[in-house]
Amino acid sequence: MPSFTIESTYRLPVFRHRTYEAATPEDACQLAIADEDWTGQKEDYENSGATYLTGIWPGVDSAYMAPALALPPGYGEGECPPPMTQTEPSPLAASPLMPRCRHCGSADICRDANAIWDETAQQWSLLATYDSQTCERCGADSNNLALWVPVAEAGSATAFLWEVIQALETTSLAWEADFQCFCNESYGQLTADEAATRWRSAAGV
Repeated sequence: MPSFTIESTYRLPVFRHRTYEAATPEDACQLAIADEDWTGQKEDYENSGATYLTGIWPGVDSAYMAPALALPPGYGEGECPPPMTQTEPSPLAASPLMPRCRHCGSADICRDANAIWDETAQQWSLLATYDSQTCERCGADSNNLALWVPVAEAGSATAFLWEVIQALETTSLAWEADFQCFCNESYGQLTADEAATRWRSAAGV
């Protein structure tokens, strides 16, 4: 089976807290922007950007040593990769999908759109949709906010897993085996908030 070396990237917000003496808020902002000393900086891993790919090469450990291949559509920065699937006992290859917020796991995703008045139907008709997506739960907004996953049936163990994820606001847990087992064991025994609290305690968060 062929091997490929892939360079993956994500943007990590870095921040600092520093006090400035200034006559006005605007002057203080100017001082902060001009300040090039980042001693004591902190990394905001909770709000890191989505992972995207910046290179692919044939072979093992071949980055920048072999001619690069073209990235498949959907894997570059700002693009939407093919739908990710959860670990399910019997996943359906053609199961319907739904968007989840990459930040908090909520299904309440809205997308900017444009409508035009239809004189014949006497109602607004959808004209176009735009890339910008917004989570109604946490307020996150980006062009790559939606994480596409199979539809979770209301009241199912999978729906419960996503309820716990929303309480924890950590979508990466959805594909961790330990977390999946924990949710399966907690399903029907605990509320989502109770399960989230127990998971945080066990994880030392």
